[in-house]
Amino acid sequence: MERLGRDVVRLPVLPSRGDFYEAGLSKAIAGRLRLDAALFRRRMTDVADDDLLLNTGISFPIAFRRAGINGAEIKLELRRWKNIFGSLGYSHLHGVGQLPITGGLFLEDEAATRLASTGRFSVTQDQRHTIRGRATYQFSSSGWIALSGSYGSGLPFEDFDDTPEEAVEQFGRRVVDRVNFQTGRVRPSASLDASAGFAITKSSKHALRVQAEVRNLTNRLDVINFAGLFSGTAIAAPRSLAIRLVLNH
Repeated sequence: MERLGRDVVRLPVLPSRGDFYEAGLSKAIAGRLRLDAALFRRRMTDVADDDLLLNTGISFPIAFRRAGINGAEIKLELRRWKNIFGSLGYSHLHGVGQLPITGGLFLEDEAATRLASTGRFSVTQDQRHTIRGRATYQFSSSGWIALSGSYGSGLPFEDFDDTPEEAVEQFGRRVVDRVNFQTGRVRPSASLDASAGFAITKSSKHALRVQAEVRNLTNRLDVINFAGLFSGTAIAAPRSLAIRLVLNH
């Protein structure tokens, strides 16, 4: 271990190792539906992660002693019904990490105390409930429109020791309103997106298509991560529009 200053700690990041187990099934239903389900269990040591430098966009690789993640996923897919395609998926995940820190660069005052700690914490991916759905309508051989949505029950945060009033001064009222200090998690997030595509020209060899996508139609403010030692604070993107021209050979 090499110390760069009074509160700065640098440790070599060791290779991560783990054992992953998964079991699943897939079933066709009535020729139009397909059901996929899976259970998984993951156990890792010297777990790789990223640490944001003083809550900026710069990140450094880190590692902590071990982690265990258990989860389940289920997806129902509609292959085709009267020019309609769609899918609906749900996942449940529970992940726990174990200190101490075993590698990384840390500048925060409290980071050095993690070197001796053997505490447990919820890993940054520990979102208990996630739902995603998409429906596509093929209105002609050249064009389609789609609507998709997602819901997340909220990720954990465990490293913010200030009061909610101090958090408002630092992050603003709108951000803090999306955080539940009693549960230690950001509040549920949701997004509704729309997209469409149309072929301008088609031939036996080439196709020129225009595609448009609007993300976060409702312009909802969602907090993804909040003031974590390993995750910093991240805000979901506001409403955005993207238009692309795609040439297929």
